[in-house]
Amino acid sequence: MKKFLCGLTLAFVGLFSTAHALEIKPLPALLLASAISDDVVYDEDFDYVKLGKFSNLNLYPQGYRAKKNLVDHVIVYKQRHQMVLMNKDKVVKNFWIALSNKPVGKKQYEGDKRTPEGTYTLDYIKEHSSFYRAFHISYPNKEDIANARKMGRRPGGMIMVHGQPPTGGEYQETVQRTDWTNGCIALLNPDIDIFMSLVDVGTPITINP
Repeated sequence: MKKFLCGLTLAFVGLFSTAHALEIKPLPALLLASAISDDVVYDEDFDYVKLGKFSNLNLYPQGYRAKKNLVDHVIVYKQRHQMVLMNKDKVVKNFWIALSNKPVGKKQYEGDKRTPEGTYTLDYIKEHSSFYRAFHISYPNKEDIANARKMGRRPGGMIMVHGQPPTGGEYQETVQRTDWTNGCIALLNPDIDIFMSLVDVGTPITINP
């Protein structure tokens, strides 16, 4: 009797499964084409790269650097050879810097070896620099370009906060020399490591005389 009931149950299940399978029909070709080819409407609330997270987990795509928000302004005093990292009007860190051998005056054109003056942005990091590591300053701006053109010159560029040149010595990259750059701002190698660990891309930098 049990064998008969089991066989009857299996037969019923088989019939149900077959009937259920017969109900599943493929999408009509036009509907299927529409479903896979319509343009996706952009919604910034679901732009996960812009939001920096997905399902509450942080995303770190290539080139993305998570904001630390430890420093909101970098201030340089050329005459004092000092760089100050600030956050909400409080000093976070001080550094002694080196400039070029012509540190006085605002940069006017390519090759004058002067460091720019004014407010710019630390806009990208260069990890493999000839001077250890470097943080690019957004010089020249529109005013810098216009002023250089008035003199029939190019404004120049590639102004960086960077480390020391390689010397092959065990400790020489940690000893700051006299003013030696071509208009950039130089830190000791241990100091540029600290600088980059604190400062976000996009932080303003104000360079004073």
